[in-house]
Amino acid sequence: APAPVVMAHEQRKRGAAAPAEEPEAPTRAKRGRVSAPAPSQRDASAAKREKFDEGKAHRQEPEEVIDVDDEDDDDVDPKDADVVQMTQVYQTQLESFDTQAVITRISNEERDALVSEVMRLMLFSQYKDGAPVLRADVSKLLSSLSPARGLTGYIVAKAQIKFLEVFGYEMKELTRTVAKKTGAARHARTNAEPPKVYVLKSTLPTLARKKWVDKAIDLPERGFCMTVCALVQMSGGSINEDKLWGLLENMGCRKDDEAHPNLGDTKSALAKLIKKRYLIREKQVGATSDNGGDAYSLSLAERAIDEIGVDGVESFVSGIMRGAEGAEGADDVET
Repeated sequence: APAPVVMAHEQRKRGAAAPAEEPEAPTRAKRGRVSAPAPSQRDASAAKREKFDEGKAHRQEPEEVIDVDDEDDDDVDPKDADVVQMTQVYQTQLESFDTQAVITRISNEERDALVSEVMRLMLFSQYKDGAPVLRADVSKLLSSLSPARGLTGYIVAKAQIKFLEVFGYEMKELTRTVAKKTGAARHARTNAEPPKVYVLKSTLPTLARKKWVDKAIDLPERGFCMTVCALVQMSGGSINEDKLWGLLENMGCRKDDEAHPNLGDTKSALAKLIKKRYLIREKQVGATSDNGGDAYSLSLAERAIDEIGVDGVESFVSGIMRGAEGAEGADDVET
């Protein structure tokens, strides 16, 4: 074939192999809308935004960092509650109930409502005066809210689990310490079962509670409680009320002081310990007080025995004695 014909044939082959370029779609600006900016405008806007964001990042205040000492994690009080083990104990107690029998009497919604009411009662009592809640009062509350009977144990068990999961509180059941009686009253009391009460106890570790929860304003009341319980325990577990006030007056805490700098009304401070069930106040038969009235004695109640205990009182007294010995030694050195 002639050369011009061959060249024309090769050009047609190359043109068929190469993909045809798609024509650019015509751009039309719609009414009411702004057309896309040119590439140079987009680059300038992007650079301006990056510069603004960079300056904003520099102006942001650094987040507060809480410094937690690593050594605090290793310093664990052996008396701290094992929350996992505690939860397992309460869960086992809950599973011991016949759940199916409960479901046939109340719905899940009614059950949850009853649990919430019990928790509300415990929280209100805790922050009102700190007094323990009698199991009989819990049963009375449930009876007023539901016609079903025999639910107290199951509802309390559910509330105990929820307190641990939501608030970090243990709703602990204690056996109320009964004041000692004499004669016929003592015989009648022996045959009766001691009532049960419920208290709320924090499950936070001791170090965490001291660092983040405990308030300085509450320390005088706690110190007064420990001092009174120590005096009662060192007196053989029971002490005459007038004698207790005599010992407290030696430490600057008078019975007639209504404006103590830390405790306020001192008589009210002692009454609170009785109300919260750290102490039991019992009338002494055949005895009279210093002013000629009825005489009373004070002994440790169930809450002091559970939260402080004999070992706690002895440790508290030992710490005071070591501090006193150290102070005497310092005085000797200075003189």
